[in-house]
Amino acid sequence: MHALPGRYRLADRRLRGDADAAEAARLALLGVPGVTQASASAVTGTALVRCIPSVTAKRLCAVLGAALGDPPRPRALSSAAVQADPASEAHAWHAMPAAAVAAALGCAPKRGLPPAEAAARLAAGGPNLLARAEARSAAAIFAEQLTSVPVALLGASALVSVATGGLADALAIGAVVLLNAGIATTTERSAERTIQGLSDVSPAPVPVIRGGRRMMLEVAGIVPGDLILLEPGTLVPADARLITATDLTLNESALTGESLPIVKDADAGVAVVAPLAERRSMVFRGTAVTGGSGLAIVTATGSATEIGRIQALLGDLRPPQTPIERQLGEVGRELIIVNGAICAAVAGIGLLRGQPWQAILRSAISLAVAAVPEGLPAVATTTLALGIQDMREKQILVRRLDAVETLGAVEVVCLDKTGTLTANRMAAAALHLDGALLAPEALVGARRAVAVALLEAATLCSDVEETGDVLAGSPTETALVRAGLELGLDPAALRSRWPRKQTVPRAEGRKRMATLHRGRNGTLLAVKGDPAEVLARCTKRLTAAGEVPLDHAARSAIIAANDRMAAQALRVLGVARRDGGGDPHDERDLTWLGLAGLADPLRPGAAEAIRALHVAGIRTMMITGDQSATAYAIAKELGMPRDGEVRVLEAGALRDLPPEALAALAPQADVFARVSPANKLQIVRALQASGQIVAMTGDGINDGPALRAAEIGIAMGGGGTDVAREVADIVLATDELGGLLEAVALGRATYANIRKVLRYLVGTNASETMLMLGAAIAGLPEPLNPMQLLWLNLISDPLPALALGLEAPEPDVLEQLPHDPRAPILSPDDFRRLLREGAVMGTAALVSAIGAPPGVAFHGLTLAQLAHAFLCRSETHGLLGADRPPTNPKLLGAIGLCVALQAAAQGVGPLRRLLGLGPLGPAGWLGVAATALAPLAVNGMISAMPRRPRQGGAHA
Repeated sequence: MHALPGRYRLADRRLRGDADAAEAARLALLGVPGVTQASASAVTGTALVRCIPSVTAKRLCAVLGAALGDPPRPRALSSAAVQADPASEAHAWHAMPAAAVAAALGCAPKRGLPPAEAAARLAAGGPNLLARAEARSAAAIFAEQLTSVPVALLGASALVSVATGGLADALAIGAVVLLNAGIATTTERSAERTIQGLSDVSPAPVPVIRGGRRMMLEVAGIVPGDLILLEPGTLVPADARLITATDLTLNESALTGESLPIVKDADAGVAVVAPLAERRSMVFRGTAVTGGSGLAIVTATGSATEIGRIQALLGDLRPPQTPIERQLGEVGRELIIVNGAICAAVAGIGLLRGQPWQAILRSAISLAVAAVPEGLPAVATTTLALGIQDMREKQILVRRLDAVETLGAVEVVCLDKTGTLTANRMAAAALHLDGALLAPEALVGARRAVAVALLEAATLCSDVEETGDVLAGSPTETALVRAGLELGLDPAALRSRWPRKQTVPRAEGRKRMATLHRGRNGTLLAVKGDPAEVLARCTKRLTAAGEVPLDHAARSAIIAANDRMAAQALRVLGVARRDGGGDPHDERDLTWLGLAGLADPLRPGAAEAIRALHVAGIRTMMITGDQSATAYAIAKELGMPRDGEVRVLEAGALRDLPPEALAALAPQADVFARVSPANKLQIVRALQASGQIVAMTGDGINDGPALRAAEIGIAMGGGGTDVAREVADIVLATDELGGLLEAVALGRATYANIRKVLRYLVGTNASETMLMLGAAIAGLPEPLNPMQLLWLNLISDPLPALALGLEAPEPDVLEQLPHDPRAPILSPDDFRRLLREGAVMGTAALVSAIGAPPGVAFHGLTLAQLAHAFLCRSETHGLLGADRPPTNPKLLGAIGLCVALQAAAQGVGPLRRLLGLGPLGPAGWLGVAATALAPLAVNGMISAMPRRPRQGGAHA
């Protein structure tokens, strides 16, 4: 062994000539806490390790020996092992000084890693990627199909057939099992691929310093020792130790569950045993920068990060079932019990009448297979997956499976004003300065000089970047800089004359921004933000004649002007400065420059979309940081209140309210004004506490906590931040509210499609049970033999059910109330209706079995079930009316194929003999037609009768 501080070269002859052993050694050494780089060579028979000083040679030798003496290839230490390792606490990055971390990781705190060294570390340690759980293979899904209850019953039936000499029947049953399992495997495999694709979102590049140069780097290329720049909106790509932090806050809810932003401090003293939530000197992968700035050195990447360790502990666990899947599992179990009792009754009646027990057993088992709708939870998964695919085609990205079913239950939508209700194209519409309210184009004379001073301060106190003729920045700041350009200002020259030295951004509890500048002519403090906050810090005001004291009359006039501008739906900002500088954290003795009123036109179609949401039974609430008067005017123009009176609630009123009072007050508001990020979260939780199902829209950095807390978080538009898209359940490609309406319609349609599939499967399977039970009670011969029951189950169940899951939204889907997510998917009334429909079909088949030639009941019931699929297409519209659902080509294709197969059962000799069918004459075919169409007519007439509507949400 050759050793230097933090660097070890280990030799072991077992490495020489064995590439697999070398790779195993590398992986094992990389799993040691504190190891930053490891490589092993099969040519030289040595391993090179770089690590922090506290890692001992004895430990490395022990790990290397274990790796080479325990084939097959060992895996890196698990997160559980790392946590249990007492040595890991000796080199906890969060407890080490920043300088010591930089030294241990071989990184210059200002220049970062040399590009060549970074490339070597990437080659040695691999890309910065989280391991993904592998999807179930087709073979695993197929094997799972063979372990279901219906397949077990079929297997029992096959054994009985073999025992009684029915080898052909047993072979036929085996073919049915394999075909059914094949269909189920194909649909489930497709659904799983769709669900796995929900996480296929490529993270955006992040700013990194390498070799003294700033560059944008793909997340996969980050290595331990890299310097990452932390800016508002950055998604942290790896675990890292802070070197510097200026007013840095992060949303760590993805890791710790804490919804409010966490303040970070590079110099914080943190105990070695501190939990994650208290490690203020660290930033972690998967969290998001919400404010301030910082510089951090990467300490762990990929699966070695904290979120990677959590993921490793989860292993290949499958996600929990959605609420609908759980409900359908319960429905399936109840049907098994009920149908099992009916099958036992049929068997008991047969025994009492002296029928052969072998025939009775086979018939009872076959009836059980046909009567129990197998895989009901899989029906939900498949239908939800199909709904997700449909949404994706319409540029609606769903990132969570149960978000689709929740969409149909949304009762309240909280809408971010800027960019969602308005066009996010701000322009300076009015300036109030020197006691006068003027349009920018009307500025002349001495007041023009005051306007120039106002816009100079606003330009300096902004983060807008100018590239040629393009301004990049927030719409508010861009509008102010553009107004300055129109007055002849040169932003680049202005900033060169007044270089920025310090910035204090807007933050929670602080509705203003301040920047400190030092130039050749001295020091200047520029401030812009909430008019009341900025005005309260001013003692002078600028007029055409120069600076004068700011007296009470002038303050009152400014406040009145602010109210008039806000009432015109303008976003109003106050602007001030202080010659000679000052403390940007606590601005005092400022000179008031004036008010800037910014107009942001309503987005085309926004008012119509609000009305459509109201028709759909969904309450709309506007959330904005604007003043109450501005918010009131915009809400009035949009028609947000349903009773004509706009109710505005200011965020300041929320602060001291107890949760119970807020839960009672929040649902009464139409608008929440002067809202901060913490207030958004408070509003969402208050609405939820009142029993509402809440959707929250947003696109900004600070929308993350509220988006995550809402039942449905919706990120609006391609221009939104990565933070919003990362935490949202639904991502819309555009900012148009039409996309939100489309998403709600598709969510409701998917839920309705699951009910349609249930109606079809439960009703048709009930018809078989009714037929067999009725024949047994009446003392009739078996109307259907075991093979016919199995054929019926195979032909009529899978394809029509799958096609019903692909039904398009009904035309009036947005004229109905949201469904109540607390109600069962099938109510007692629903069950009675399904049993009635099954009884009608079963009775028609029983009548055919009594008075028609053999085979009529079999063909008639099969076709009646297929025809029933058309009746299941809508719960509210008939088959022939003008309001009937739009054509479903997939259903027509599925029914056509099934009818062709049924015709083959009669027309193909070997198949006809297997099913025990005889020839049918014209009278027989008339009987088949009557048996198939009579139930459709009767059930259609009953469905057309007025009935109690299904209850919507409790607060719709």
